[in-house]
Amino acid sequence: MTQQEIIQQLKSLAANAPELVVMWLYGSRARNTAHPKSDYDLAVAFDKPLQDVLDNRLRPEVLAIKWQEMLDVDISILDINIAPLPIAMVVVEDDTPLYGRDTVRRYKEEQRIMSMWELDYQYGRQQNA
Repeated sequence: MTQQEIIQQLKSLAANAPELVVMWLYGSRARNTAHPKSDYDLAVAFDKPLQDVLDNRLRPEVLAIKWQEMLDVDISILDINIAPLPIAMVVVEDDTPLYGRDTVRRYKEEQRIMSMWELDYQYGRQQNA
C-alpha cells in the first residue's frame, strides 16, 4: 500500500472507533521526510479517560497493536492527554489532523498544549535570565 492508501485506511479505522474523538499524524510521515520503513506516528484524543489507570495508560498501545495487525505497517499511538509536553507540542506543530468528530475538542486540545508550552517556556526564560 502507498502512504496515501494507508492514511485513508487509518482515517477509516478512526471513524469506526467510537472512543476516538480526534487523531493527528505527526513525525516524519507528517513532515514528508519518512523513509519506506518509517512508522506512522499518531496522536489521539479519546472521548473520556478509563477509570483504571493501567487500562488508560495501555489503551493507545492496544489500539496500535490492533491497527498494526490489520494494516501490516508499524504504528505508534499516543494519548495526547497523557503525552509528555514536548511530544504533544510536536503533534501540534506538525499540524496534520487526520480525523475529528469534534472540531471544538481538537482546538481545545491544541490550545491547552500551546498554553502549557508557553507557560513552561516563559518560566524557563525567567529562571535563566
